[in-house]
Amino acid sequence: MLTAESLIMTLIVKNASYIVQDPETILRSQTISVEGNKIGRIGNDIQPRPQDEVIDAAGCVVIPGLINAHTHLYQNFMKGIAPGLPLVPWCNQVLFPTVGAIRQETHEERAKIAYLWSAMASIEMIRSGITCCLNMDTVFDDVMTAWVDAGMRGIMGYTLVNKWVPEDLRAAEDVMRQKTLDFVEKFHKPEGLTKVFMAPSTLFLCDDGLLLWAKDQAERLGLGMQIHVSEIASEVTDSVAETGLRPVERLKKLGLLSPRLSAVHCCHLNPGEIEMLGESGTSVVHCPKSNMKLADGVMPMKALREADVALSLGNDGCASNDLLDMWEEMRAAVMLARISSMNADECSPQDAFRMATVNGARTCQIDAGEIREGKLADMAVVSLTGVHINPLHDADLLNSLVFCGRAADVKDTIINGRVVMRDRRITTLDEAAIINAAGKIEAPLYHNRSQFAF
Repeated sequence: MLTAESLIMTLIVKNASYIVQDPETILRSQTISVEGNKIGRIGNDIQPRPQDEVIDAAGCVVIPGLINAHTHLYQNFMKGIAPGLPLVPWCNQVLFPTVGAIRQETHEERAKIAYLWSAMASIEMIRSGITCCLNMDTVFDDVMTAWVDAGMRGIMGYTLVNKWVPEDLRAAEDVMRQKTLDFVEKFHKPEGLTKVFMAPSTLFLCDDGLLLWAKDQAERLGLGMQIHVSEIASEVTDSVAETGLRPVERLKKLGLLSPRLSAVHCCHLNPGEIEMLGESGTSVVHCPKSNMKLADGVMPMKALREADVALSLGNDGCASNDLLDMWEEMRAAVMLARISSMNADECSPQDAFRMATVNGARTCQIDAGEIREGKLADMAVVSLTGVHINPLHDADLLNSLVFCGRAADVKDTIINGRVVMRDRRITTLDEAAIINAAGKIEAPLYHNRSQFAF
């Protein structure tokens, strides 16, 4: 006798050669059932029914979706244009001119551009097995619309500034505060795909009043927070000159250090600051490729880990990385840690994988990052058939994945229980049409940047 329950379609990921439940636990020859937006059972006795959607994962490893814990998607229109500049000249000659060029467009055109940068970035991330990003962005509703259309799990770090950035590139503070609260009310949907964090951009762009307001709102509304911290050496010396405090010391004085906060970069810390981060439960987001490209410095990974600071990984923006690819970021994290410490055992592939999954979920405050019953069904099916990853060493699977895996190895991507890429084809958006539309936008933007150098 047919029942309503027996007719409900379930997603089945069958015959996986391997399942990486977490960096320490790897299963062999198992099947996963997905119930709604959550992982159901894992076992070798699960049989698909005629109405079920099925992904055949034979010859593949199923991994938790990779998590990009810090990015700037609006920079997707700045790929490949940055000369060899450090952070501050880079902002003045690359970042601000592009934002200025976008701002001179009509409201309708700006909305279209925002949708396209978000859609383009979402496609790139989905193609590499990234299932969630935390995005400090130039804020438009259309960014969130593109995430929903793509089926991407996205967190908008609502960027807050009231200093240093040219006045014509930022709103009046009272307007910014109200727009922030309106945006939270409209798009913070913890049970869905979109969330909002408070994101004071960095300490030298915010006075104490704005920082305290952001903290109070985050606590009142139950939001996470993210902020750039000690990215470059001059940021520290300038902070001491202006306030008498190093950046992390200032955060502690204002009461911002907490498990709610993720601090991005943290290249220039002293032992006392590292201890403060560890004691407070603040997490740190490592962006190794961006830090190398801009010559920012090197995050002290060993000292932070010894202080029990949870480390996650971010691509940062495409203007200072050029790719939204967590496979490259994991490799860069391992290799940068090893060469900077002159210790070939300083950071393991398991450490990097944890940063890109389990710890990324902690930073983003989502119940994901592992393949276990009841967790969000955010997963990637990764082919193990490529010549570059073979012969595969069964006992060292994560070594092979982190050192040899590529974004192009991702065959299927599942977000919130939905297959958003199947057999390398995006199922949610017209990829070719979006690439074509973005190309038509980029040409005039590129030529208009020269008007807005600061």
